[in-house]
Amino acid sequence: MVAYALLFELARNLVLNSLGESPAVKFAAGTLRWLSVLVIAAAAVYVGYRFVQRYREKIRTANELELIADLVEPGAEVVAANPDPNPAPNPDPDPAWTDEAMAVVRDLGVREFEAAALLAVLTAVREAPARRTAAPGAQDEPPSTAEVLLRQLLEHSPPRVKIVGAQRYRLAIVPRWPEPDEVFEGARWPTAVTALAHYYAELSTRWAFALDSVRFAAGARRWFGAHEADLSGLVSAYVDLGERVPATAVAEVARIGDALDGWYARIGDGERQARLATTLCSVRGMEDVVLHGDLAQLRAGRLPGKPNRYRPRNLSTSLSARWEHREALRLLTDPPGGLSEQDWRRGTLPVVAERLEAAWWLLPREDVAGEVCALINLAVVHLRQGRLVAAQDRLELAESLTRGGRDPDGRAHIRETMGIVWWARGEFGRAVRCWQQALTGYRTLADDLGTARCLQHLGSAMVVGPEHGGTLFAADQPITHNEVRRQASGWLFEAHRLHRRYRLHDRNTECYAEGYIEKARSSLAGTNLTVLGHIDRWPLPVGDPH
Repeated sequence: MVAYALLFELARNLVLNSLGESPAVKFAAGTLRWLSVLVIAAAAVYVGYRFVQRYREKIRTANELELIADLVEPGAEVVAANPDPNPAPNPDPDPAWTDEAMAVVRDLGVREFEAAALLAVLTAVREAPARRTAAPGAQDEPPSTAEVLLRQLLEHSPPRVKIVGAQRYRLAIVPRWPEPDEVFEGARWPTAVTALAHYYAELSTRWAFALDSVRFAAGARRWFGAHEADLSGLVSAYVDLGERVPATAVAEVARIGDALDGWYARIGDGERQARLATTLCSVRGMEDVVLHGDLAQLRAGRLPGKPNRYRPRNLSTSLSARWEHREALRLLTDPPGGLSEQDWRRGTLPVVAERLEAAWWLLPREDVAGEVCALINLAVVHLRQGRLVAAQDRLELAESLTRGGRDPDGRAHIRETMGIVWWARGEFGRAVRCWQQALTGYRTLADDLGTARCLQHLGSAMVVGPEHGGTLFAADQPITHNEVRRQASGWLFEAHRLHRRYRLHDRNTECYAEGYIEKARSSLAGTNLTVLGHIDRWPLPVGDPH
Protein backbone atom coordinates (compact mmCIF):
# COMPACT_ATOMS: atom_id res chain seq x y z
CA MET A 1 0.00 0.00 0.00
CA VAL A 2 2.79 2.43 0.92
CA ALA A 3 4.58 1.56 -2.34
CA TYR A 4 1.43 2.42 -4.32
CA ALA A 5 1.13 5.73 -2.45
CA LEU A 6 4.74 6.61 -3.26
CA LEU A 7 4.17 5.64 -6.88
CA PHE A 8 1.16 7.98 -7.15
CA GLU A 9 3.16 10.81 -5.58
CA LEU A 10 6.06 10.21 -7.98
CA ALA A 11 3.63 10.24 -10.94
CA ARG A 12 2.22 13.53 -9.68
CA ASN A 13 5.64 15.16 -9.51
CA LEU A 14 6.54 13.89 -12.99
CA VAL A 15 3.32 15.32 -14.42
CA LEU A 16 3.95 18.74 -12.84
CA ASN A 17 7.60 18.89 -13.85
CA SER A 18 6.96 17.73 -17.43
CA LEU A 19 3.76 19.54 -18.39
CA GLY A 20 3.86 22.74 -16.37
CA GLU A 21 1.14 24.47 -14.32
CA SER A 22 -1.89 24.34 -16.63
CA PRO A 23 -5.36 23.84 -15.00
CA ALA A 24 -5.70 20.35 -16.47
CA VAL A 25 -2.29 19.36 -15.15
CA LYS A 26 -3.12 20.75 -11.72
CA PHE A 27 -6.37 18.77 -11.67
CA ALA A 28 -4.56 15.55 -12.62
CA ALA A 29 -1.87 16.20 -10.01
CA GLY A 30 -4.47 16.83 -7.32
CA THR A 31 -6.29 13.63 -8.25
CA LEU A 32 -3.05 11.65 -7.96
CA ARG A 33 -2.34 13.18 -4.54
CA TRP A 34 -5.79 12.27 -3.27
CA LEU A 35 -5.33 8.76 -4.62
CA SER A 36 -2.12 8.41 -2.62
CA VAL A 37 -3.93 9.69 0.50
CA LEU A 38 -6.76 7.21 -0.03
CA VAL A 39 -4.30 4.35 -0.47
CA ILE A 40 -2.55 5.23 2.80
CA ALA A 41 -5.91 5.57 4.57
CA ALA A 42 -7.02 2.19 3.23
CA ALA A 43 -3.76 0.66 4.44
CA ALA A 44 -4.29 2.17 7.89
CA VAL A 45 -7.86 0.84 8.03
CA TYR A 46 -6.68 -2.63 7.01
CA VAL A 47 -3.90 -2.66 9.60
CA GLY A 48 -6.36 -1.54 12.26
CA TYR A 49 -8.84 -4.22 11.21
CA ARG A 50 -6.17 -6.93 11.38
CA PHE A 51 -5.07 -5.66 14.79
CA VAL A 52 -8.63 -5.82 16.12
CA GLN A 53 -9.09 -9.31 14.66
CA ARG A 54 -5.86 -10.55 16.25
CA TYR A 55 -6.84 -8.98 19.56
CA ARG A 56 -10.27 -10.62 19.47
CA GLU A 57 -8.70 -13.95 18.56
CA LYS A 58 -6.28 -13.60 21.45
CA ILE A 59 -9.11 -12.85 23.88
CA ARG A 60 -11.21 -15.74 22.55
CA THR A 61 -8.32 -18.17 22.82
CA ALA A 62 -7.55 -16.99 26.35
CA ASN A 63 -11.20 -17.44 27.36
CA GLU A 64 -11.29 -20.96 25.91
CA LEU A 65 -8.04 -21.91 27.66
CA GLU A 66 -9.39 -20.54 30.93
CA LEU A 67 -12.58 -22.53 30.40
CA ILE A 68 -10.73 -25.86 30.16
CA ALA A 69 -7.65 -25.12 32.29
CA ASP A 70 -8.96 -26.83 35.44
CA LEU A 71 -10.45 -29.90 33.73
CA VAL A 72 -9.25 -33.20 35.15
CA GLU A 73 -8.74 -35.77 32.42
CA PRO A 74 -10.29 -39.19 33.07
CA GLY A 75 -7.97 -42.15 32.88
CA ALA A 76 -8.33 -45.24 30.75
CA GLU A 77 -11.62 -47.11 31.12
CA VAL A 78 -11.63 -49.73 33.87
CA VAL A 79 -14.01 -52.53 32.88
CA ALA A 80 -16.06 -54.11 35.67
CA ALA A 81 -15.43 -57.81 36.30
CA ASN A 82 -19.16 -58.61 36.34
CA PRO A 83 -21.07 -55.67 34.85
CA ASP A 84 -24.79 -55.57 35.49
CA PRO A 85 -26.58 -55.63 32.10
CA ASN A 86 -29.92 -54.68 33.62
CA PRO A 87 -31.05 -51.04 33.61
CA ALA A 88 -31.35 -49.14 36.85
CA PRO A 89 -34.57 -50.18 38.67
CA ASN A 90 -37.27 -47.66 39.36
CA PRO A 91 -37.24 -46.33 42.94
CA ASP A 92 -39.87 -47.54 45.37
CA PRO A 93 -42.52 -44.97 46.41
CA ASP A 94 -43.00 -44.54 50.16
CA PRO A 95 -46.70 -43.78 50.85
CA ALA A 96 -45.83 -42.44 54.31
CA TRP A 97 -43.29 -39.95 53.03
CA THR A 98 -44.32 -36.43 51.94
CA ASP A 99 -41.50 -34.21 50.71
CA GLU A 100 -41.88 -31.55 48.02
CA ALA A 101 -38.13 -31.19 47.46
CA MET A 102 -37.49 -34.88 46.80
CA ALA A 103 -40.72 -35.14 44.81
CA VAL A 104 -39.14 -32.69 42.38
CA VAL A 105 -36.10 -34.96 42.05
CA ARG A 106 -38.44 -37.93 41.65
CA ASP A 107 -40.23 -36.40 38.67
CA LEU A 108 -37.12 -35.34 36.75
CA GLY A 109 -37.10 -38.68 34.97
CA VAL A 110 -33.47 -39.43 35.93
CA ARG A 111 -32.67 -42.37 38.20
CA GLU A 112 -28.90 -42.09 38.62
CA PHE A 113 -26.94 -38.92 39.30
CA GLU A 114 -23.32 -37.92 39.55
CA ALA A 115 -22.66 -36.38 42.94
CA ALA A 116 -22.06 -32.88 41.58
CA ALA A 117 -25.22 -33.00 39.43
CA LEU A 118 -27.38 -34.21 42.34
CA LEU A 119 -25.96 -31.52 44.63
CA ALA A 120 -26.67 -28.87 41.97
CA VAL A 121 -30.30 -30.00 41.78
CA LEU A 122 -30.70 -30.19 45.57
CA THR A 123 -29.18 -26.71 45.91
CA ALA A 124 -31.65 -25.34 43.38
CA VAL A 125 -34.52 -27.08 45.21
CA ARG A 126 -33.38 -25.60 48.51
CA GLU A 127 -33.00 -22.06 47.20
CA ALA A 128 -36.16 -21.93 45.06
CA PRO A 129 -38.55 -20.96 47.92
CA ALA A 130 -36.37 -17.94 48.61
CA ARG A 131 -36.88 -16.80 45.03
CA ARG A 132 -40.68 -17.08 45.10
CA THR A 133 -43.25 -16.45 47.76
CA ALA A 134 -44.29 -19.71 49.39
CA ALA A 135 -47.96 -20.61 49.31
CA PRO A 136 -49.92 -20.50 52.59
CA GLY A 137 -49.63 -23.75 54.51
CA ALA A 138 -46.54 -24.89 52.62
CA GLN A 139 -44.28 -27.45 54.29
CA ASP A 140 -41.13 -26.58 56.19
CA GLU A 141 -37.97 -25.77 54.26
CA PRO A 142 -35.51 -28.60 53.59
CA PRO A 143 -32.21 -28.76 55.51
CA SER A 144 -29.90 -25.75 55.32
CA THR A 145 -27.57 -27.14 52.63
CA ALA A 146 -27.72 -29.66 49.82
CA GLU A 147 -24.90 -31.63 51.43
CA VAL A 148 -26.90 -32.01 54.65
CA LEU A 149 -29.96 -33.17 52.72
CA LEU A 150 -27.91 -35.73 50.79
CA ARG A 151 -26.34 -37.07 53.98
CA GLN A 152 -29.77 -37.48 55.56
CA LEU A 153 -31.00 -39.39 52.51
CA LEU A 154 -27.99 -41.73 52.71
CA GLU A 155 -28.24 -42.26 56.47
CA HIS A 156 -31.96 -42.93 56.52
CA SER A 157 -32.98 -46.50 57.31
CA PRO A 158 -33.52 -47.89 54.75
CA PRO A 159 -31.35 -45.56 52.58
CA ARG A 160 -33.39 -43.38 50.29
CA VAL A 161 -30.36 -42.84 48.03
CA LYS A 162 -27.83 -45.59 47.31
CA ILE A 163 -24.19 -45.29 46.31
CA VAL A 164 -23.70 -47.18 43.02
CA GLY A 165 -20.17 -46.07 42.20
CA ALA A 166 -17.55 -43.45 42.90
CA GLN A 167 -19.46 -40.21 43.42
CA ARG A 168 -22.56 -41.68 41.80
CA TYR A 169 -25.98 -42.12 43.42
CA ARG A 170 -29.23 -43.86 42.57
CA LEU A 171 -32.68 -43.02 43.88
CA ALA A 172 -33.87 -46.00 45.96
CA ILE A 173 -36.98 -44.63 47.69
CA VAL A 174 -39.00 -41.59 46.68
CA PRO A 175 -41.89 -39.80 48.40
CA ARG A 176 -45.38 -40.73 47.33
CA TRP A 177 -46.65 -37.23 47.98
CA PRO A 178 -47.16 -34.61 46.66
CA GLU A 179 -48.64 -35.71 43.35
CA PRO A 180 -46.73 -34.88 40.13
CA ASP A 181 -49.29 -32.27 39.03
CA GLU A 182 -48.76 -30.40 42.27
CA VAL A 183 -44.97 -30.64 41.86
CA PHE A 184 -45.10 -29.19 38.35
CA GLU A 185 -47.04 -26.20 39.61
CA GLY A 186 -44.64 -25.56 42.48
CA ALA A 187 -41.85 -23.00 42.77
CA ARG A 188 -39.06 -25.57 42.88
CA TRP A 189 -39.79 -27.43 39.63
CA PRO A 190 -38.53 -24.97 36.95
CA THR A 191 -35.46 -24.13 39.00
CA ALA A 192 -34.47 -27.78 39.50
CA VAL A 193 -35.06 -28.72 35.85
CA THR A 194 -32.95 -25.78 34.68
CA ALA A 195 -30.21 -26.50 37.23
CA LEU A 196 -29.79 -30.09 36.03
CA ALA A 197 -29.62 -29.05 32.37
CA HIS A 198 -27.28 -26.15 33.16
CA TYR A 199 -24.84 -28.39 35.04
CA TYR A 200 -24.44 -30.82 32.16
CA ALA A 201 -24.51 -28.02 29.55
CA GLU A 202 -21.57 -26.28 31.23
CA LEU A 203 -19.64 -29.52 31.66
CA SER A 204 -20.22 -30.88 28.16
CA THR A 205 -19.45 -27.50 26.57
CA ARG A 206 -16.09 -27.34 28.34
CA TRP A 207 -15.17 -30.86 27.25
CA ALA A 208 -16.31 -30.05 23.70
CA PHE A 209 -13.80 -27.19 23.66
CA ALA A 210 -11.20 -29.60 25.03
CA LEU A 211 -11.65 -31.85 21.98
CA ASP A 212 -9.81 -29.18 19.96
CA SER A 213 -6.99 -28.85 22.49
CA VAL A 214 -3.78 -30.81 21.97
CA ARG A 215 -3.34 -30.92 25.74
CA PHE A 216 -6.81 -32.28 26.60
CA ALA A 217 -7.99 -33.99 23.40
CA ALA A 218 -7.30 -37.57 24.51
CA GLY A 219 -8.96 -37.03 27.90
CA ALA A 220 -11.93 -35.28 26.26
CA ARG A 221 -12.52 -38.29 24.02
CA ARG A 222 -12.46 -40.59 27.04
CA TRP A 223 -14.87 -38.29 28.88
CA PHE A 224 -17.39 -38.26 26.03
CA GLY A 225 -17.00 -42.00 25.59
CA ALA A 226 -17.95 -42.49 29.25
CA HIS A 227 -20.74 -39.87 29.44
CA GLU A 228 -22.32 -39.94 25.98
CA ALA A 229 -25.07 -42.36 27.05
CA ASP A 230 -25.96 -40.24 30.11
CA LEU A 231 -26.08 -37.02 28.06
CA SER A 232 -28.22 -38.46 25.27
CA GLY A 233 -30.47 -40.06 27.88
CA LEU A 234 -30.87 -36.69 29.58
CA VAL A 235 -31.93 -35.05 26.31
CA SER A 236 -34.49 -37.82 25.81
CA ALA A 237 -35.73 -37.32 29.37
CA TYR A 238 -36.44 -33.66 28.61
CA VAL A 239 -38.41 -34.72 25.54
CA ASP A 240 -40.50 -36.99 27.78
CA LEU A 241 -41.24 -34.07 30.11
CA GLY A 242 -43.16 -32.38 27.28
CA GLU A 243 -44.83 -29.12 28.28
CA ARG A 244 -43.31 -29.34 31.75
CA VAL A 245 -39.89 -28.18 30.47
CA PRO A 246 -39.48 -24.52 31.49
CA ALA A 247 -38.30 -22.05 28.86
CA THR A 248 -35.12 -21.41 30.87
CA ALA A 249 -34.02 -25.03 30.42
CA VAL A 250 -34.50 -25.31 26.66
CA ALA A 251 -31.39 -23.32 25.74
CA GLU A 252 -29.34 -25.43 28.17
CA VAL A 253 -30.60 -28.64 26.55
CA ALA A 254 -29.61 -27.16 23.17
CA ARG A 255 -26.06 -26.63 24.48
CA ILE A 256 -25.88 -30.28 25.51
CA GLY A 257 -27.04 -31.16 22.01
CA ASP A 258 -24.32 -28.96 20.48
CA ALA A 259 -21.63 -30.75 22.50
CA LEU A 260 -22.96 -34.19 21.57
CA ASP A 261 -23.27 -33.20 17.91
CA GLY A 262 -19.59 -32.23 17.91
CA TRP A 263 -18.67 -35.54 19.51
CA TYR A 264 -20.65 -37.61 17.02
CA ALA A 265 -19.01 -35.66 14.18
CA ARG A 266 -15.59 -36.49 15.64
CA ILE A 267 -16.25 -40.22 15.71
CA GLY A 268 -18.11 -40.26 12.39
CA ASP A 269 -21.36 -41.56 13.85
CA GLY A 270 -23.87 -40.01 11.46
CA GLU A 271 -26.65 -42.32 12.64
CA ARG A 272 -26.59 -41.11 16.23
CA GLN A 273 -25.98 -37.55 15.04
CA ALA A 274 -29.21 -37.64 13.01
CA ARG A 275 -31.11 -39.30 15.86
CA LEU A 276 -29.92 -36.62 18.30
CA ALA A 277 -31.04 -33.83 15.96
CA THR A 278 -34.49 -35.37 15.67
CA THR A 279 -34.69 -35.70 19.45
CA LEU A 280 -33.71 -32.07 19.97
CA CYS A 281 -36.44 -30.95 17.58
CA SER A 282 -38.93 -32.80 19.82
CA VAL A 283 -38.00 -30.83 22.96
CA ARG A 284 -40.99 -28.65 23.77
CA GLY A 285 -40.13 -24.99 23.18
CA MET A 286 -37.02 -25.60 21.08
CA GLU A 287 -38.65 -23.97 18.06
CA ASP A 288 -39.09 -20.76 20.07
CA VAL A 289 -35.40 -20.41 20.98
CA VAL A 290 -33.71 -18.05 18.54
CA LEU A 291 -31.01 -19.73 16.47
CA HIS A 292 -31.05 -23.05 18.37
CA GLY A 293 -34.42 -23.98 16.94
CA ASP A 294 -33.32 -23.44 13.34
CA LEU A 295 -29.99 -25.16 14.04
CA ALA A 296 -31.77 -28.25 15.34
CA GLN A 297 -34.08 -28.24 12.32
CA LEU A 298 -31.07 -27.87 10.01
CA ARG A 299 -29.23 -30.82 11.58
CA ALA A 300 -32.37 -32.95 11.35
CA GLY A 301 -32.81 -32.08 7.68
CA ARG A 302 -36.14 -30.37 8.34
CA LEU A 303 -35.22 -26.80 7.40
CA PRO A 304 -36.90 -26.16 4.02
CA GLY A 305 -34.90 -23.09 3.06
CA LYS A 306 -32.32 -20.61 4.22
CA PRO A 307 -32.77 -19.72 7.90
CA ASN A 308 -34.09 -16.40 9.06
CA ARG A 309 -31.81 -13.46 9.78
CA TYR A 310 -30.77 -12.79 13.35
CA ARG A 311 -28.89 -10.26 15.38
CA PRO A 312 -25.94 -10.23 15.76
CA ARG A 313 -25.24 -10.67 12.08
CA ASN A 314 -22.42 -13.21 12.47
CA LEU A 315 -24.86 -15.74 13.95
CA SER A 316 -27.20 -15.31 11.00
CA THR A 317 -24.45 -15.65 8.39
CA SER A 318 -22.93 -18.62 10.24
CA LEU A 319 -26.22 -20.52 10.15
CA SER A 320 -26.78 -19.60 6.50
CA ALA A 321 -23.29 -20.88 5.71
CA ARG A 322 -24.08 -24.20 7.36
CA TRP A 323 -27.26 -24.47 5.34
CA GLU A 324 -25.31 -23.88 2.10
CA HIS A 325 -22.67 -26.37 3.22
CA ARG A 326 -25.25 -29.01 4.04
CA GLU A 327 -27.02 -28.54 0.71
CA ALA A 328 -23.70 -28.93 -1.10
CA LEU A 329 -22.93 -32.17 0.71
CA ARG A 330 -26.45 -33.43 -0.03
CA LEU A 331 -25.87 -32.89 -3.75
CA LEU A 332 -22.51 -34.62 -3.46
CA THR A 333 -23.72 -37.70 -1.60
CA ASP A 334 -27.19 -37.99 -3.13
CA PRO A 335 -26.88 -36.97 -6.81
CA PRO A 336 -29.89 -36.99 -9.15
CA GLY A 337 -30.60 -40.41 -10.62
CA GLY A 338 -30.08 -41.34 -14.23
CA LEU A 339 -26.86 -39.33 -14.69
CA SER A 340 -23.71 -40.83 -16.11
CA GLU A 341 -20.43 -40.29 -14.31
CA GLN A 342 -19.34 -37.76 -16.93
CA ASP A 343 -22.62 -35.81 -16.78
CA TRP A 344 -22.46 -35.81 -12.98
CA ARG A 345 -18.94 -34.38 -13.03
CA ARG A 346 -19.91 -31.71 -15.53
CA GLY A 347 -23.28 -30.77 -14.10
CA THR A 348 -23.30 -31.47 -10.37
CA LEU A 349 -19.73 -30.88 -9.21
CA PRO A 350 -19.59 -27.21 -10.36
CA VAL A 351 -22.83 -26.52 -8.47
CA VAL A 352 -21.42 -28.21 -5.35
CA ALA A 353 -18.25 -26.12 -5.63
CA GLU A 354 -20.28 -22.91 -5.94
CA ARG A 355 -22.32 -23.74 -2.83
CA LEU A 356 -19.22 -24.61 -0.81
CA GLU A 357 -17.54 -21.38 -1.87
CA ALA A 358 -20.69 -19.45 -0.93
CA ALA A 359 -20.64 -21.16 2.47
CA TRP A 360 -17.02 -20.16 2.98
CA TRP A 361 -17.75 -16.51 2.15
CA LEU A 362 -20.71 -16.44 4.53
CA LEU A 363 -18.79 -17.84 7.50
CA PRO A 364 -17.59 -15.29 10.09
CA ARG A 365 -13.80 -14.91 9.98
CA GLU A 366 -13.54 -15.91 13.64
CA ASP A 367 -15.05 -19.31 12.82
CA VAL A 368 -11.72 -20.87 11.84
CA ALA A 369 -12.93 -24.46 12.17
CA GLY A 370 -15.92 -23.75 9.91
CA GLU A 371 -13.73 -22.08 7.28
CA VAL A 372 -11.25 -24.96 7.34
CA CYS A 373 -14.05 -27.53 6.95
CA ALA A 374 -15.56 -25.69 3.97
CA LEU A 375 -12.18 -25.24 2.27
CA ILE A 376 -11.22 -28.90 2.73
CA ASN A 377 -14.51 -30.05 1.21
CA LEU A 378 -14.07 -27.57 -1.62
CA ALA A 379 -10.58 -29.00 -2.25
CA VAL A 380 -12.04 -32.50 -2.35
CA VAL A 381 -14.58 -31.40 -4.97
CA HIS A 382 -11.78 -29.86 -7.05
CA LEU A 383 -9.90 -33.15 -6.74
CA ARG A 384 -12.88 -35.01 -8.14
CA GLN A 385 -13.04 -32.47 -10.96
CA GLY A 386 -9.36 -33.07 -11.70
CA ARG A 387 -8.44 -29.47 -10.79
CA LEU A 388 -5.37 -30.28 -8.73
CA VAL A 389 -3.92 -26.76 -8.68
CA ALA A 390 -7.23 -25.32 -7.42
CA ALA A 391 -7.43 -28.01 -4.74
CA GLN A 392 -3.90 -27.24 -3.58
CA ASP A 393 -4.71 -23.52 -3.49
CA ARG A 394 -7.74 -24.10 -1.22
CA LEU A 395 -5.70 -26.33 1.11
CA GLU A 396 -2.88 -23.80 1.37
CA LEU A 397 -5.42 -21.11 2.27
CA ALA A 398 -6.92 -23.38 4.94
CA GLU A 399 -3.43 -24.17 6.24
CA SER A 400 -2.67 -20.46 6.67
CA LEU A 401 -5.75 -20.12 8.88
CA THR A 402 -4.61 -22.84 11.29
CA ARG A 403 -1.15 -21.54 12.10
CA GLY A 404 -0.41 -20.72 15.69
CA GLY A 405 -2.18 -23.77 17.10
CA ARG A 406 -5.69 -23.00 15.88
CA ASP A 407 -7.92 -25.98 14.99
CA PRO A 408 -5.23 -28.71 15.28
CA ASP A 409 -7.61 -31.44 14.10
CA GLY A 410 -8.49 -29.43 11.02
CA ARG A 411 -4.79 -28.85 10.35
CA ALA A 412 -4.12 -32.59 10.45
CA HIS A 413 -7.00 -33.10 8.01
CA ILE A 414 -5.47 -30.48 5.71
CA ARG A 415 -2.14 -32.35 5.67
CA GLU A 416 -3.96 -35.62 4.97
CA THR A 417 -5.85 -34.14 2.01
CA MET A 418 -2.73 -32.42 0.74
CA GLY A 419 -1.09 -35.86 0.65
CA ILE A 420 -3.84 -37.02 -1.68
CA VAL A 421 -3.20 -34.01 -3.93
CA TRP A 422 0.52 -34.77 -4.09
CA TRP A 423 -0.22 -38.42 -4.79
CA ALA A 424 -2.51 -37.45 -7.67
CA ARG A 425 0.28 -35.22 -9.02
CA GLY A 426 2.77 -38.10 -8.90
CA GLU A 427 4.77 -36.69 -5.96
CA PHE A 428 5.14 -39.94 -3.99
CA GLY A 429 7.62 -38.64 -1.40
CA ARG A 430 5.65 -35.48 -0.63
CA ALA A 431 2.44 -37.45 -0.30
CA VAL A 432 4.02 -39.85 2.21
CA ARG A 433 5.50 -36.95 4.20
CA CYS A 434 2.09 -35.23 4.40
CA TRP A 435 0.45 -38.43 5.61
CA GLN A 436 3.18 -38.87 8.23
CA GLN A 437 2.53 -35.35 9.51
CA ALA A 438 -1.23 -35.94 9.54
CA LEU A 439 -0.82 -39.27 11.36
CA THR A 440 1.36 -37.61 14.00
CA GLY A 441 -1.27 -34.90 14.51
CA TYR A 442 -4.16 -37.36 14.70
CA ARG A 443 -2.36 -39.58 17.21
CA THR A 444 -1.57 -36.55 19.39
CA LEU A 445 -5.28 -35.70 19.39
CA ALA A 446 -6.29 -39.37 19.90
CA ASP A 447 -8.39 -39.11 16.72
CA ASP A 448 -8.99 -42.75 15.82
CA LEU A 449 -10.80 -41.99 12.56
CA GLY A 450 -7.99 -39.80 11.25
CA THR A 451 -5.43 -42.33 12.43
CA ALA A 452 -7.25 -45.11 10.55
CA ARG A 453 -7.36 -43.10 7.32
CA CYS A 454 -3.66 -42.23 7.46
CA LEU A 455 -2.66 -45.80 8.28
CA GLN A 456 -4.68 -46.88 5.26
CA HIS A 457 -2.99 -44.25 3.05
CA LEU A 458 0.51 -45.17 4.20
CA GLY A 459 -0.13 -48.92 4.22
CA SER A 460 -1.55 -49.03 0.71
CA ALA A 461 1.24 -46.77 -0.56
CA MET A 462 3.91 -49.06 0.90
CA VAL A 463 2.30 -52.17 -0.55
CA VAL A 464 2.56 -50.73 -4.08
CA GLY A 465 5.77 -48.74 -3.53
CA PRO A 466 7.92 -50.38 -0.84
CA GLU A 467 11.06 -48.74 -2.23
CA HIS A 468 9.89 -45.47 -0.62
CA GLY A 469 9.60 -47.03 2.85
CA GLY A 470 12.95 -45.74 4.08
CA THR A 471 11.41 -42.49 5.36
CA LEU A 472 8.89 -44.38 7.51
CA PHE A 473 11.35 -46.39 9.59
CA ALA A 474 14.39 -45.63 11.70
CA ALA A 475 17.68 -45.79 9.83
CA ASP A 476 19.42 -47.93 12.48
CA GLN A 477 19.22 -51.05 10.31
CA PRO A 478 18.53 -51.81 6.63
CA ILE A 479 15.01 -52.84 5.65
CA THR A 480 13.89 -54.91 2.69
CA HIS A 481 10.93 -54.47 0.35
CA ASN A 482 9.22 -57.51 1.83
CA GLU A 483 9.67 -56.21 5.39
CA VAL A 484 8.13 -52.88 4.34
CA ARG A 485 5.11 -54.74 2.95
CA ARG A 486 4.90 -56.82 6.12
CA GLN A 487 4.87 -53.74 8.35
CA ALA A 488 2.36 -52.06 6.02
CA SER A 489 0.02 -55.03 6.44
CA GLY A 490 -0.06 -54.33 10.19
CA TRP A 491 -1.03 -50.71 9.54
CA LEU A 492 -3.76 -51.82 7.17
CA PHE A 493 -5.07 -54.35 9.67
CA GLU A 494 -5.30 -51.63 12.36
CA ALA A 495 -7.09 -49.34 9.91
CA HIS A 496 -9.53 -52.15 9.13
CA ARG A 497 -10.10 -52.78 12.85
CA LEU A 498 -10.87 -49.11 13.49
CA HIS A 499 -13.20 -49.04 10.49
CA ARG A 500 -15.15 -51.94 11.96
CA ARG A 501 -15.15 -50.37 15.41
CA TYR A 502 -16.64 -47.11 14.20
CA ARG A 503 -18.86 -48.76 11.58
CA LEU A 504 -17.48 -46.69 8.71
CA HIS A 505 -18.73 -49.17 6.13
CA ASP A 506 -21.20 -52.00 5.84
CA ARG A 507 -19.94 -55.32 7.19
CA ASN A 508 -20.94 -57.01 3.95
CA THR A 509 -18.81 -54.60 1.89
CA GLU A 510 -15.11 -55.26 1.38
CA CYS A 511 -12.94 -52.74 3.19
CA TYR A 512 -10.44 -50.82 1.09
CA ALA A 513 -7.69 -51.82 3.54
CA GLU A 514 -8.62 -55.50 3.22
CA GLY A 515 -7.90 -55.42 -0.50
CA TYR A 516 -4.36 -54.18 0.10
CA ILE A 517 -3.82 -56.71 2.88
CA GLU A 518 -4.53 -59.39 0.28
CA LYS A 519 -2.07 -57.74 -2.11
CA ALA A 520 0.57 -57.75 0.63
CA ARG A 521 -0.18 -61.42 1.35
CA SER A 522 0.28 -62.26 -2.33
CA SER A 523 3.57 -60.35 -2.45
CA LEU A 524 4.88 -62.20 0.62
CA ALA A 525 3.85 -65.63 -0.69
CA GLY A 526 6.89 -67.87 -1.05
CA THR A 527 8.89 -65.98 1.58
CA ASN A 528 9.37 -66.68 5.26
CA LEU A 529 7.29 -63.58 6.10
CA THR A 530 3.54 -63.37 6.69
CA VAL A 531 1.13 -60.47 7.02
CA LEU A 532 0.65 -59.00 10.49
CA GLY A 533 -2.55 -58.89 12.52
CA HIS A 534 -1.36 -55.92 14.56
CA ILE A 535 1.02 -52.96 14.35
CA ASP A 536 4.60 -54.05 14.93
CA ARG A 537 6.35 -50.75 14.12
CA TRP A 538 4.51 -47.46 13.76
CA PRO A 539 5.54 -45.07 10.98
CA LEU A 540 8.09 -42.53 12.20
CA PRO A 541 6.39 -39.39 13.56
CA VAL A 542 6.97 -36.15 11.69
CA GLY A 543 6.20 -32.88 13.44
CA ASP A 544 4.39 -29.92 11.90
CA PRO A 545 6.95 -27.34 10.68
CA HIS A 546 4.54 -24.52 11.60
